[in-house]
Amino acid sequence: MKKKLTGKVLSVLVTLSLTVAALSGCSSSAKTVTDEGAKDSVAAGNSAADASVSEVELPKSIIIGCMPDWPPYDYVDADGNVTGYDVAVSLEACKRLGIEVEFVAYEWDGLLPALESDRVQVVAAQIYRSEEREEKFYFSDYPYFKSDDVMIVRADSTAESVEDVIEQGLTFTCVAGELNEQYLKENGINFTYVEGSPQTQIDGIIAGHSDGFLSMWDTVNHILIEAGEEGLLKPIGDPLASDFVYSVFQKNEQGAALAKAFGKVYKEMEADGTLTRLSEEYLSGTPVEGLSEGSYQ
Repeated sequence: MKKKLTGKVLSVLVTLSLTVAALSGCSSSAKTVTDEGAKDSVAAGNSAADASVSEVELPKSIIIGCMPDWPPYDYVDADGNVTGYDVAVSLEACKRLGIEVEFVAYEWDGLLPALESDRVQVVAAQIYRSEEREEKFYFSDYPYFKSDDVMIVRADSTAESVEDVIEQGLTFTCVAGELNEQYLKENGINFTYVEGSPQTQIDGIIAGHSDGFLSMWDTVNHILIEAGEEGLLKPIGDPLASDFVYSVFQKNEQGAALAKAFGKVYKEMEADGTLTRLSEEYLSGTPVEGLSEGSYQ
């Protein structure tokens, strides 16, 4: 789960353009946010109060930053195409808003710095809200997903719960600075730090270097299937970490307008079943619903 906030900037791995007007036949003309009170549209912590007008024209085109290696949410496939659930959701949102979009894949540590420096105008990479992030960025008024991180262990492990993990003295891994570090501490689970993507942690468990880690099962299972290692790991217990996922925007007038516009579209996409349809296409097919609990609207 991409929850770590860091100032380190890494290089762009791949850049691919997906123009909505070309792919979907939608208009490339700018849309306008006209809802009354737009500058007060988001709640405390995501306030757009520094937007000086209540009607802000959306840009005709934007660049969205995503991840190259977090399947099935954000990744670059074998043909070099940026794809995944987050990309598909963002593409559909831009289609509905009439905005042309280019997707640029960054290493995780480079995503939010790229947003700050205006190399991208939106980030869609399974990002949670946090007080630290809300000081620097706006989040979409409405989430587009709710993720659950569960404990992942070897398939032959006898552990089936947090209690089993603690009793057996199992050692998990986590990336320093991720919210999962907090969950492991709060639940009294032994852990060590590791650098790298979920693939690194998966390889460590399979090789016997660690006993488990917290992650989204969709991500882990996708990687296992792609590597021909399906069935080597399993999820156990109830989710230890659950939170809503938002698109992230620059903290300026345009970012406030985009946050409101994307949030409105995400709400529509939940209501008309589009988010669930995309879940069926890219994820496990679990209905995407109940997102209003994470709404700023």
